[in-house]
Amino acid sequence: MPERSLSFANMSSESLEATTNQQVNRPQPNIPSNVWKDTHTFSSNVVSDHILEFDQTYGRQLEELKDKVKEMLLAVANDPIGKVNLINSLCRLGVSYHFQAEIEEQLLHTFESQLNFGGDNDYDLYTTSLLFRVLRQHGYKMSCSNFNKFMNSDGKFNENLTNDVKGILSLYEATHLRLHGEDILEEALAFSKTHLKSLAEKASPHFAKQIINALELPLHKSMPRLEALKYISFYQEDESRDETLLLFAKLDFSWVQLLHQHELGQLSSWWKDLDLPSKLPHTRDRLIETYFWAVTIYFEPCYSRARLMLCKITMFLVVVDDTYDSYGTFEELQHFTNAIKRVSYTKATLQEMFTAYFVEAQWSNQNYVPPFDEYYKTAFPSIGSFAYTASSFLGMGEEIAEKYAFEWLLNRPKIVSAAYEIARLKNDLMSHKFGEKREHTVCSVECYMKEYNLSMKEITEKFNLIFENAWKDINRECLQAASMPVSMDILLRVVNLARLIEVTYKDADGYTHPKHLKDIISTLFIDQIPI
Repeated sequence: MPERSLSFANMSSESLEATTNQQVNRPQPNIPSNVWKDTHTFSSNVVSDHILEFDQTYGRQLEELKDKVKEMLLAVANDPIGKVNLINSLCRLGVSYHFQAEIEEQLLHTFESQLNFGGDNDYDLYTTSLLFRVLRQHGYKMSCSNFNKFMNSDGKFNENLTNDVKGILSLYEATHLRLHGEDILEEALAFSKTHLKSLAEKASPHFAKQIINALELPLHKSMPRLEALKYISFYQEDESRDETLLLFAKLDFSWVQLLHQHELGQLSSWWKDLDLPSKLPHTRDRLIETYFWAVTIYFEPCYSRARLMLCKITMFLVVVDDTYDSYGTFEELQHFTNAIKRVSYTKATLQEMFTAYFVEAQWSNQNYVPPFDEYYKTAFPSIGSFAYTASSFLGMGEEIAEKYAFEWLLNRPKIVSAAYEIARLKNDLMSHKFGEKREHTVCSVECYMKEYNLSMKEITEKFNLIFENAWKDINRECLQAASMPVSMDILLRVVNLARLIEVTYKDADGYTHPKHLKDIISTLFIDQIPI
């Protein structure tokens, strides 16, 4: 590190004593405590024993089931509808990562063959919606004109469709892949959402659970690992379920859960050795929640190293964020920011983020509430935007996250901007709505209220519109993956980032107030599913 860098080790004992004895008026962070006091579940020895036991009991069976499921996928190669139905089940059950190459090959053939997708086919609402969603989710631009045949002469969806619970639910899930200007899908969303609310009351318990889950957060916007766990339960109650596929999904989920527990054990030991919560009590002690975020970005076993790296980097970023927000004085932060800028190997994204932190500290120091546009230019990088995304690429392997992926990121691609628009505004909206924002920190809601004289209800409606438009931008970018300088593997990290925000800030600021995420985290990392 350069000689002029900020280092407490270079300070004299007299300087340290003077600094310690100096009376400093620091803000009160008022941070909720860690809700995970007992991490025995993640003990390396305990988890290692469980992994060994699982491998001895189910290891061979798991491999045999995997081979059988692969055979099932190859067997439906000439059955377009059966093929897409099976691929949908593999994706929703969380096991599609085992068959990625086979799935991509078969979906490409399905899309290129067109399957009479022009609207002259006899596919029902469920099938049409399913084909549309699955293909769009994998980057194929299906035309929304496929839904024209379900409209009447008034440009509305036929009311006789309302008796088709399965079809209406499939239509609803498909609408969340819509792009800007696709009016028919806007109409489809309003139509399906309205009728699902009433259908949930009279549908069978099996469908009622799925409807309620979808209305709370649609599949496309939710965390893949969480949806896989839910769908295993839904699929188990489906009379048309395939027992081989169901058992494979359960065993695979359990094995990956053990891997995640093992990683949490490693991280817990690392965090305990650092002992930062006692040394820096103003910071949020959120190791488990941060790992939950990493699993949302990529849960697959092949990204184990990437998860560990992302979690560690994020914990340090949180320490810096909290130091700017709720501990450092203006003078201390000024020196710290200048020191960061002097370190030659500090990445540009981190410099940008820390500079944004300091600008927010200046606003707080001056009791200044900026116009929304001025706030937004600073608040966008302050939430960790590009720095977090760049960190998520690390550990993925050079064959995926090559140098050009980072260069692409530095050009501020639209998909990343859209994801962080959701992140910044949802964070601010939930924090302000529930009075959780630290007093001295300016947020977008406060800026909007002052500049436009809007009520909280009006701001919520305005922000919800921004969120929907941001998701349309994300969808559009994914459909242009073929012309992108990066792979779909990279784009999915950004999509999953938007999803983790939807889950984390659905009801409150679940990171700062972890009680809102505790049940979800327990089901993913602790609770065992019956096999």
